[in-house]
Parts: sequence; C-alpha cells; structure tokens
Amino acid sequence: MKYARGEEREWVRETLRGYLTVVYTPFDEAGAVDEEGLRHNVRATLSLPGVGGLSINSLHQEFWTLTDVQRRSLVEIVLDEVSGRAPVVVGCSDLSAERAVEWARHAAAAGADLVMVWPPFYGPRSADGVKAYYEYVAPRIGIGMILYSTTLSELGFYLAPDQVEALLYLPNVCAVQNTTLNLAQYAAMMERVGAQIAVATSLEEYHLFGRMAFPERAPGFLIGSSRPVFCQTAEHPHCGLFLEALDRGDFPVAARHARRIMEVADRLQSQYFARGFHHVGLFKALAALFGMRTGEVRPGIAPPAPVELAACVDVLVQVGLLKPRRLIIRTDET
Repeated sequence: MKYARGEEREWVRETLRGYLTVVYTPFDEAGAVDEEGLRHNVRATLSLPGVGGLSINSLHQEFWTLTDVQRRSLVEIVLDEVSGRAPVVVGCSDLSAERAVEWARHAAAAGADLVMVWPPFYGPRSADGVKAYYEYVAPRIGIGMILYSTTLSELGFYLAPDQVEALLYLPNVCAVQNTTLNLAQYAAMMERVGAQIAVATSLEEYHLFGRMAFPERAPGFLIGSSRPVFCQTAEHPHCGLFLEALDRGDFPVAARHARRIMEVADRLQSQYFARGFHHVGLFKALAALFGMRTGEVRPGIAPPAPVELAACVDVLVQVGLLKPRRLIIRTDET
C-alpha cells in the first residue's frame, strides 16, 4: 500500500489527478475475458489525453455478469498490466457485505490503490441498513474506500450527503463519487463533506463548477468517466485540454472545452442517463470505433440497435471525431 492507515484521505487529495477512466472488457466468442485484448485496452486507455488512472469493475466493465473466477482474473490482469504506472480504483461492490470484503482484500493483495464499494444494489434498503453495511466492510479491508452516490435508477439507492457524513468516522472512507445528474445535489454533497473527503464526479460540467465554486475543496480528479474514450482524439484532445485549462486556472477556456465534450456526450449518452441507465452495449460499441478491443457484450446486456449505433456514428462524424466511412453493423440476419 502506498499510504499508511489513516493517511488515505490525504493521499487521495495529493495523488489523484486527471481522469480515472473506465476500461472496457473484451470477451471472446465463448464469453471468456480476452486477456490480450484487455491488456491492449489498459494501455490504450492510459495513453488517452488527460487520463491519470483507471477505474475498473464499473458498470462499463460488466462486472456483475462475470463469474467469481473471471472477476478476480480481470483485476489481476489489469493491475499486472498497469504495474504501478498509474493509480487504479477497483470496484468491489456486492450484495453481500462479506463478499465485498473478500473482493476488497483480493484487490488490495493484487496491488489496487483504492476500492469503490456501492451501497447494496438490490433488496429492501434503508439508511440504517446501508450504514451498517459500510460499517461492516470498512474496518475489515485495509485499503482506502470510495463511496458511490447516484440517483440513477440502476442502483436504486441514493446515498445522501448526511448519510455520507455519518460514515466519516471510518478513517478509510476517503472519497465519494457523486453522479446525481443534479447540480444542487452535487453542491450539497460538497458543502456537507467536501472539507473532509474528496467529492469527485465523472462529468466535466460538474467538475468545472466544483473547481470554481469550491476551490479549496474540489479535488483534482474525475472518476468513472467514459468520455475520454470517445469524446476526443489525439487530433482533438478535448478532455486533455479541458484539464490543462483548469490546472492553469483558465476557467473560460476550460468551459469552452467542457461545452465541446458535452456537445458530443449529450448526443451519445444523456438520453439514456435521463432514463436512468447506462447503455453499456452502445458505449462499448462506440469504444470499439476508437480502437478499443471489445468483442460481444455479456448475456443480460443488450447490444445497440443498428439505428442507435448509426445515429452515434453520424454525430461523431459531424463533430470531426470520426472520418466518414462505411459502417457494417451486424444484425440477426447477417
């Protein structure tokens, strides 16, 4: 571990920078993890402008569809490929508190820097029950833990600012990812706990607001974003330029780049976020257009409809992130 017990919050503030970006998981025709493809995706993601680390076992990585063996193997492959070159946050969410502890201990032993643990994502849940869940997990894992607060219906439980505050006596609770899609809720989280732990987001518009409105509290990193994968290219490094402008305090330029990123993301993703979910199959297909190795989605996840993918390709061509080309889209009849 790169920090001692009790130093997790300070380490997060001082160390994490840029995007801690999702990595897409490639599967072969038999549904197994494609190890070489995964290693390629790790290298390709770390090379993207603005990326300062990785976030794995997120929604984008289809973690809930994996077997236990596959899930452990994926973590080990990613951490082996990174080999300490960048910080890695490993998602260790599970319905069972005992299993969340097992995942976190495995991640720590494999070389993870931090873990993220969601509130339980199924069953009857209450504020007291979720608090008890975290109180069981945190003292047993020996690694810094990031909480997850979202209003997306995929999770179905909103970890509110007062609930996060009630967990701050646990010393390894070192950050919270706030993905509420509501600026007032993001600001409320920052006001309530931002002086004690890092309140991070996956969205540039919220990160920009945080850096402007809470300059002494807002962290220097975003976590869980897929936008660096398909909202920029080497020729048009919008995400990298956004961060560079922020770091030199040039908010007007940062805002201009944020608008460009949002213009793309709004047309690719936001309609699905507004309906409360990540269209993982579509986002994975878009990542493939930018050189990521992807393969099929796992059973239980819908691939994109041809019309959905074609519409996104049109957007990317219009904004200059893809060159016009003939796109062959598989259907059940081909």
